[in-house]
Amino acid sequence: MNNEIIEKLNGYIDAHKDEIVDDLAKVASIESVSLDGDAVKPFGPGCRKVVDHMLKRGEDEGFKTHNYEYYVGSIKYDLGKDETIGVLAHLDVVPAGSDWTVTEPYIPLLKDGYLFGRGTGDNKSAAIGGLYIMKALREAGVELNHNIDLLLGTSEETGMQDMKYFTENYECPKFTFVPDGGFPGVGGEFGRVRYTLTSNKTLSDDFICLDAGSAFNIIPNKAVALLKKGTSIDYHSLDDRFIVTEKEDCIEIVAHGVTTHAAGPENGVNAVYVLTDGLIKLDGLKSDDKKILEFMNNVNADYYGSFLGIDCTDELSGTTVSSGTILRYDNGHVSLMNDCRRAVTDSNDRLIENITKKSAEWDFSVSIQETSNGYALDVNGPIIQAIKQVYVDATGDTESVIGIGKGGTYAGALPRAFATGVILRGENRPDLPQGHGGAHQPDEFVVVEDYMKGIKLLMKMILTVDEIL
Repeated sequence: MNNEIIEKLNGYIDAHKDEIVDDLAKVASIESVSLDGDAVKPFGPGCRKVVDHMLKRGEDEGFKTHNYEYYVGSIKYDLGKDETIGVLAHLDVVPAGSDWTVTEPYIPLLKDGYLFGRGTGDNKSAAIGGLYIMKALREAGVELNHNIDLLLGTSEETGMQDMKYFTENYECPKFTFVPDGGFPGVGGEFGRVRYTLTSNKTLSDDFICLDAGSAFNIIPNKAVALLKKGTSIDYHSLDDRFIVTEKEDCIEIVAHGVTTHAAGPENGVNAVYVLTDGLIKLDGLKSDDKKILEFMNNVNADYYGSFLGIDCTDELSGTTVSSGTILRYDNGHVSLMNDCRRAVTDSNDRLIENITKKSAEWDFSVSIQETSNGYALDVNGPIIQAIKQVYVDATGDTESVIGIGKGGTYAGALPRAFATGVILRGENRPDLPQGHGGAHQPDEFVVVEDYMKGIKLLMKMILTVDEIL
């Protein structure tokens, strides 16, 4: 690879840093939460708006654009080649959540070299980074063997129905980068089972409501129970983990945790567990109510699904994680949605069988919302080894491995895809409360300098694959 060309390309990114940040701030200001089943098809007005925004940006830059029925958008650097390398980002975001301290979720703020806002890290940074990579390649007149197609998804956070539609109806690129997995990259992904546990019996009239969580893949940082006035439950004995408010029509009990991505639940504190763990210890709780709450408490007692018999560790991928993330109450019945990322060598059938058996013992029913099979790539193959060498040459880091990731990315939803990064993360980070700043957390941010380094690194990876593919 020509070092003079690389320097020219890197110089372009540096020279356009302000425009890159401004473009990311603009797209991050769009509340593009994917809404499956919304009246505005396929995934709600926010996702349609963000696709329109990005395709307009592509058109303004003179690239070829295409709207795949608002499931996927495309901005293509079309060189008339027979084959294409894809860069696949997702424009949908998880719900904003609460407890933002630096700015409002959809009012991006550049402060001290950090850009704050929902989606700045996950994953609109990949969309803008991909756009500027194509602009740099075009400006430098780089001779490429493939077209470059920036693909923009809209349902990554809600089951990847966009990719199911796209792969069933359209041709996929010869090879696709998915800049949503971190550098140096991900050599496969855990299987996934999303399931809901619902009590067959109802809670007594001591309870008016239980509620927690906004998305299945976020560990909730707040859980609420409402008790009726005059309840015999001794809520006065709750400790300082809880905020108890005696309202005009109910007793409100709020438990707080630390939010994080459900792929790494050990990095947070599940507020559902805090709530149920406190309630089951209270005097005056009816025995049937205690059994319902105790079941949910046992489910969340660790991050590995041990109580349900779905825990597993294998040498290839690591340890299964499972957490109850959305707590709801409907006419006395309590439901808990769970996000499980299972070890690659395990099976969905085994998990579902064990979940169903244990739930029946406690008089809970099971509904399976989503399953996917894990996969493992040949990380010793020439393409992935070449990609890794680009990373090593750029960073000097020979210790990081391309392993199996717990986060679910688009790389598992279409053929010939590899998840990597667009932000070369360093040690620099703002002073934020625990549980703030990361993907799916309040005060989500990107370090601008790390972002510029990551765009350059991804660009070199793309050029490397273009040469050898």
